[in-house]
Amino acid sequence: MSELMLRVDGKLHGGWKNVTIRRSLKQMADTFEVSLTEKWADSPEPRPLRPGQSVTVEIDGERVITGYIDDVLPSYDARTHSLVVSGRSKTADLVDASGTAQPIETSQTVLQIARKLARPFGIEVVAEINVGGPIRSLEVEPGQTYAEALAQIASYRALILVPDADGRLVITRPPRGRLSTELALGENIRTASGRFSDRDRFSEVIVQGQSVADDAIWGETASEPEGRAKDTGIGRYRPTLVVCDTGVDRSSCKQRADWEVRRRWGESRGVTYTVAGWQHAQGIWRPGDIVPVRDRWLGLDGVEWLITEVQLLLDERGERSEIRVAPPSSFDLQAQPEPEQEESVW
Repeated sequence: MSELMLRVDGKLHGGWKNVTIRRSLKQMADTFEVSLTEKWADSPEPRPLRPGQSVTVEIDGERVITGYIDDVLPSYDARTHSLVVSGRSKTADLVDASGTAQPIETSQTVLQIARKLARPFGIEVVAEINVGGPIRSLEVEPGQTYAEALAQIASYRALILVPDADGRLVITRPPRGRLSTELALGENIRTASGRFSDRDRFSEVIVQGQSVADDAIWGETASEPEGRAKDTGIGRYRPTLVVCDTGVDRSSCKQRADWEVRRRWGESRGVTYTVAGWQHAQGIWRPGDIVPVRDRWLGLDGVEWLITEVQLLLDERGERSEIRVAPPSSFDLQAQPEPEQEESVW
């Protein structure tokens, strides 16, 4: 069984009886919640944990989250006392905070913009991949959270922003690693639940925006940038329009439209598997890795899918991981042909 510790002010706090850690490619801050209930005689002194304290979450000595404590919920009765502690990555400040309108200098890359916006929060921003060319113009809208603004900007380059174990904001595009450990029916899979839906898919995605004219781009090219992409898996007429708030050109609109089609398809084809424990042969389960799947019942026999979300859980049912997987092509920058198996029997 794994050992989870909270490190606060140099002191380790363990013994937690219930644990939930959630890490996802769709959230800019990882979350944790731990709790325990003890008899008074077991711990006569209260734990010195307070909201706002810096904290690192460690599993068997490996750091998985660096951030702050959000909530501390103590309670007691005549025989026992209980404590619940929850928090998030440092990047949670970008998720929560907003401000007045903020124009950004033209022709900056996603990395440059992210560093500018994150710097006042003391959050380091790194890029694992090439972030692409500059974006022509941008204004963070009044009241818009910094995370919303950054996610919107990143979408025009088919990028995602996730926290790392050290609390940094990472600009990336999956896959981030490839596992040899399989998710296999009849072996390590305890339970499985799938979602196969066309509710959020459209026959054509149209992306329109307003660019900024200059010496290189002017007239109709600047005023009416548009990109279109078709989802060949939708046979009936179902278009949708995405309007860009950020200054973009036709190339960016086309790239965004292609990415929207793949993202919507990938999110509509997902399976959540439950396995025992928090670790596989190569380490702790984490989103962003490619994992082999052998599940004939769901039509995923011999495919490699992307882990998009992981929940590490501990309660009366024991230690386990809930692992959501989806087609990896949903995060590709360029469209790739889909193997027949990836569509599954559903």
